[in-house]
Amino acid sequence: MPHRAPPNPSRYLVEWYRPGLTHELLQQTAHKIGRSAGELSAEGSMVELLLALFVPDDEVAFCLFAANSQASVTQVCQRAEIPFHRIAEAISTPPQVVKAAPSNGDVSHGGEEPPSYFDLKK
Repeated sequence: MPHRAPPNPSRYLVEWYRPGLTHELLQQTAHKIGRSAGELSAEGSMVELLLALFVPDDEVAFCLFAANSQASVTQVCQRAEIPFHRIAEAISTPPQVVKAAPSNGDVSHGGEEPPSYFDLKK
């Protein structure tokens, strides 16, 4: 059974340009990358494909990985024959679900909303 990445591994975003990439080709590419990640994990490197995304208007594709090292992600892409443009360490957070505030102005978690990055830049 392949090793899964540890609970808090680093995240890496891979970017490559692929004119004409279709939904079907993205699925095939993600499968190929996922298979390469599984093989590398079975060999002892902790790496997992989390997401594959294509932006058709920009002809650019991205993959988000959880891995112990950028070298592992590079190796996965090379094995999958993905001609990536760059790999960068990324920061991620789980999505925050916030319920609509009641009419009295209280927020769902019982206090003031924490400032966002954009609030801090003011």
